Amino acid sequence: MYKWKSEEIKNQIGIIFKLYRLRKGLSQFQVATEIDLSKDYIGRIERGKTNTTIEIIIAICNFLEIDLLLVFSKISQSQLDPMINETKLLEEKFKNQNKRKS
Repeated sequence: MYKWKSEEIKNQIGIIFKLYRLRKGLSQFQVATEIDLSKDYIGRIERGKTNTTIEIIIAICNFLEIDLLLVFSKISQSQLDPMINETKLLEEKFKNQNKRKS
């Protein structure tokens, strides 16, 4: 059995949430509005800087259509790295789309 460190699980949850949010083309504000939180709080979750509640994790998972098993299964760094790289690409794409809208 794997023994979690709180920083690891917070970072993993943040990486997964951010990736799935960007895959759907949503801003932090859109997610926050949907689940009645602040954009800043979503940002802290995505950066792994807050201990959030299971209720909020479930609400975000339901909204972004993420399986809870993925969120709470230990993901190795070699599995996280491609997720982080995809997130960076999606962030750049999202920024470019928003520039065109302005």
